[in-house]
Amino acid sequence: MARSVLAMELIPAIRELLGELEGERSAVVTGRRAALWRAQQQAAILHHTLDDLRRYCLESLAPRRGLEESDYLRGYREGFQAVLSEVRRIEAQGRGS
Repeated sequence: MARSVLAMELIPAIRELLGELEGERSAVVTGRRAALWRAQQQAAILHHTLDDLRRYCLESLAPRRGLEESDYLRGYREGFQAVLSEVRRIEAQGRGS
């Protein structure tokens, strides 16, 4: 039986992604940073699993009507996609164990 991995196990990886953005200034980076902060907040909820975090990221990536594409929104999407990549990496490690 597979164990549910708590999303908080991803917090160090999210912090590392945030650290990579230190000192950078652009609308894309601001969007990325916002997405990573939101994902980190969701991961910090005690009972949230990787599935909960994945669902949150996918809901956040859903297209919004009436919003024009901007650099900020592109960065926002990229931030959540980076978190989803980390979720997949953690899950792959679990399957390899």
